[in-house]
Amino acid sequence: MAIRDGTFGIKVPSAATASTLTFRQFAEVWMARRGYQLVRAKENDYRLAKLCSFMLEAPPILMGDKEACAVTPGDIEAFRHSRRSAGLSAVTVNHDLKLLRKMFAWGVRERLLPATPFKVGTETAIRLDPETPRERRFRGDDDETRLLNAANSHLRGLIIAMLDTCCRPGELLSLQWEDVDLAARQFTVRAHKAKTRRDRRLPISARLNAILEMRKLDPAGDPLGPKAFVFGNAIGEQVRSVRTAWSNACRRAGLHDLHLADLRHEAASRFEEAGVPTTYVSKFLGHQNLTTTTRYLNTTLKGLHRAIDQLESSRNPILLQVPCKNRRARPATNHALEGVDKTRKSLPS
Repeated sequence: MAIRDGTFGIKVPSAATASTLTFRQFAEVWMARRGYQLVRAKENDYRLAKLCSFMLEAPPILMGDKEACAVTPGDIEAFRHSRRSAGLSAVTVNHDLKLLRKMFAWGVRERLLPATPFKVGTETAIRLDPETPRERRFRGDDDETRLLNAANSHLRGLIIAMLDTCCRPGELLSLQWEDVDLAARQFTVRAHKAKTRRDRRLPISARLNAILEMRKLDPAGDPLGPKAFVFGNAIGEQVRSVRTAWSNACRRAGLHDLHLADLRHEAASRFEEAGVPTTYVSKFLGHQNLTTTTRYLNTTLKGLHRAIDQLESSRNPILLQVPCKNRRARPATNHALEGVDKTRKSLPS
């Protein structure tokens, strides 16, 4: 049980000693008992290192050496100001604050801490910075083609997989052949590899199937084993990051401010624009509620034009009538209907 909970070999502090934990010690306990379960555990390590090494003023002390129960809203605001002064975006700083908020809330639930600095009584003491919405879609018709042409073969396959499945990069990079059924044209994202900690079974598109058929073989032409990673290296060893390959491909393709995770938004929005019900799109994304899914859907102007075309096509011509004052409405003439057709054809596709 202790091994499964991540507490094997970790001395869990008693109630008497919990109140004297430094923030660094509290962070270690949190990572051992809760943080290791999160998908972004390595990113959390980096953020916690930044927090622990931050020098507080009056009196000067490293945040990591201060007692966790003594951390104040002012300490967190000082850390926020330091990060923003370093030129970091509101999104990045909010990730720091969300991590801290999550940790302190857990500490209170586990009775390791008496309170969280994020609240004073029932009032919220620290709020997240407002984030400026960023375009998360391809901007041009040929952006995908240029990106695929600029990517190496490994990244190209990963891009296609993301666009056709809505999967997260980490879910695909950790996918193993034992969870792929090419005959049934489907694969399974296992719960321990998914952010939502639930299994997700997804279909395989025709172009993704062609990619997988090629990736199934090692350099000698033999099939890779069930434990080999689908988007690993040539012999099936896991590739943990494609950050450099992605940056190089975007630079060569002339694409700016496009993140790898944005492909999930692109994929979900394409499904929506193709008429796939939002409930199905939510299943592809692995979301537990539709509210989260709607934040992923970024409809383009072309999508809006297609929507109005669908609306126009669904209307009964008898409803296209010319209103006449003090007279019975009469059906639109053929000339009027031809005008509607011409207007519809002039809209961008």
